[in-house]
Amino acid sequence: MSAIGFSSRKKRPQKLPWKRGPAAWGIARRADEILENLSQNPRQFISLRQAAKILGVSTQPLHDWNKRHFVQRDGPRLQFEKRELCLFVKWLAKGAKPYPSDGYLERFRRRKMPPRAFEKLFSARFDWPAGRKSLTPKELAQLIACHPSLIIKAINSDYIRGGRRTRCRWEISKSAWKNAFHFALD
Repeated sequence: MSAIGFSSRKKRPQKLPWKRGPAAWGIARRADEILENLSQNPRQFISLRQAAKILGVSTQPLHDWNKRHFVQRDGPRLQFEKRELCLFVKWLAKGAKPYPSDGYLERFRRRKMPPRAFEKLFSARFDWPAGRKSLTPKELAQLIACHPSLIIKAINSDYIRGGRRTRCRWEISKSAWKNAFHFALD
């Protein structure tokens, strides 16, 4: 792609670190303590985990801030330079604002939340075969139109109480299925 193609792209404005969560504000509040710890550290380059420990955050915010170029990992083996971390902490201390608690849950609502565990099994509607007290995961999967491994995962995570027909073969009774998924049977 030509240089014109890169310059003509519109960049989305980056959200400042303190607008994405409370971690940046926590660093800004403890800036003096953190700068003191950094100055006492004899190493010129600091690993990701050490930097996270010094800053009092998990490694994920540091990954995010590095990806958004707020702080750089220019040292050997992608370590943070001590001077770079000091500049970052001073920048946060100067500009960070408290993260509003009313918007704290909003960032989770904006993200697409994963579906409820075993949603396919909860929403399944089928008739239990007449005269059968129990079914194997494969037989249930054919009735529900899902993969048998989903039913085995539900058994292993204690959603369904299953019994062993043999050492490697599960069976699920009608009452166990009804107890787990109340509205599944017609």
